[in-house]
Amino acid sequence: MWSLFGSRRGRLTKYHVVLVVGLRARPKQEKKVLELVLDTRRDTLAEKGCLAFEFHQSKADAGLFFVYQVWVDDAAVEAHLRAPHIEEFKKKAPEFLEGPALVNKWAIVQ
Repeated sequence: MWSLFGSRRGRLTKYHVVLVVGLRARPKQEKKVLELVLDTRRDTLAEKGCLAFEFHQSKADAGLFFVYQVWVDDAAVEAHLRAPHIEEFKKKAPEFLEGPALVNKWAIVQ
């Protein structure tokens, strides 16, 4: 298993890509957002190049979520963004989200 903070071989480098995705559920749609993201998580973790996928919900605001992903490189991210399960997410998400997912791509600074 790959560990973000474990052994030396598990450390992030400047070649890795981190995606942080912010999501805001429509009122009373938090459960649907949870289900949708967890379905996407399963398929994303099976993708080549995905090293981590963590899904978070705010303790102060149940309708606020963020996803933290780590990828081996930009090519893996680009393939992920075109994957069928991501296309399916894009089709379903507007029904449950107040706006578009806010996707930020990050590089490790060393």
